[in-house]
Amino acid sequence: MHIRVWTALAGAVLVLAATGCANEAAKTEADASDPAPSSSASEHHGHKMREVAGDDAPSVELEATEDPASGWNVHLTVEGYDFTPDRTGEEPKEGEGHAHLYVDGEKVARVYGPWHHLPASAVPEGEHTLTVRLSANDHSTWAVDGEPISDSVTVAGEQAADTDGGDADVTVEISLRDGSVSPEPGRVEVGTGEKVRITVESDSSDTVHLHGYDIEKPVGPDAPATLVFTADKSGVFELETHESGTLLTQIAVQ
Repeated sequence: MHIRVWTALAGAVLVLAATGCANEAAKTEADASDPAPSSSASEHHGHKMREVAGDDAPSVELEATEDPASGWNVHLTVEGYDFTPDRTGEEPKEGEGHAHLYVDGEKVARVYGPWHHLPASAVPEGEHTLTVRLSANDHSTWAVDGEPISDSVTVAGEQAADTDGGDADVTVEISLRDGSVSPEPGRVEVGTGEKVRITVESDSSDTVHLHGYDIEKPVGPDAPATLVFTADKSGVFELETHESGTLLTQIAVQ
């Protein structure tokens, strides 16, 4: 009796083993038939990289010309790539996204199309390297063999950087604590040509972004963000945080 039970169990084990092998073989065959994804994410020097096959990789060329009024007009010529600002923050898709603009390796703006105005305040006095990198919708950097898809040019700043904005015509100080903004978000009136200094303190890490002028600065506990710029574009521009999407104030330039 015991022998017959053991034989039955042994048979069941053999059947299960055979079934498992068959399932594994089917899975292997299915995996082989499915195309492997052409891009993958990795880290490189602190930046999240998203690999794309060289044959399918887009390209970008950067040109920066001095604006007659102030700053530089940045022009991006891309191939195999579409700007999709409406899908920023969504899942990455090859051949689309936006661009990040850097001065000496420090990100100063997002670029959502072929043209972008870089304010003079973004570049200190002397020669500096302006770099653009193509980014996916989720802000990772498109790369080939671990190298960002990018281009760089040299620009020369005419005025020394004003890091503290001591001679600013308009000074704005904002505090962000526990998600609350002080003073409450309103509108700051600025005249064209005036120098503006905005200081933001926060109890959490984030990025402060001035739309229109496309100035970005990191902010965090004991590390306030200071934005100094010349109001050379008219309009109403929102100042907000990226991660929390908190409106800090509006800058109205007339």
